[in-house]
Amino acid sequence: MLAESLARTPCLRSLAPPEAQLVAGLRLWIMMGKMGRCPLRAVGERLGSARAAAHLHLLLEEIGAAWPDPFCAAAPCCPRLSHDEALAVEMVRVAGRGDRPGFDRLLADLLPGHVRERLYLSASVLDGVLNA
Repeated sequence: MLAESLARTPCLRSLAPPEAQLVAGLRLWIMMGKMGRCPLRAVGERLGSARAAAHLHLLLEEIGAAWPDPFCAAAPCCPRLSHDEALAVEMVRVAGRGDRPGFDRLLADLLPGHVRERLYLSASVLDGVLNA
């Protein structure tokens, strides 16, 4: 039962619209980056603003520098989130509520405090832009 619950990740359709847009933008950013193309404009169109794309870029840079393993994103057509995508969505959700203790609990086993601080700031700003 525990292994089954750990293997399950949220379905894209179950997310709130800003969260689903975040995942779509994240996947697009990663895919275009792998193709050697600048994703800023395409992700800005997907998220509804260049500012949101810029803040997503900052969060992804922070994640890339902090994560102990490479960030894993699902394919653009995949209906389920990867574990890393689900964690990123939850980071933005918790930071958007201003729940710093919850954010620390979410990442305490993965990252040290000084790294969580930078991620919290980036995630909270991104949430504010996405939900403006």
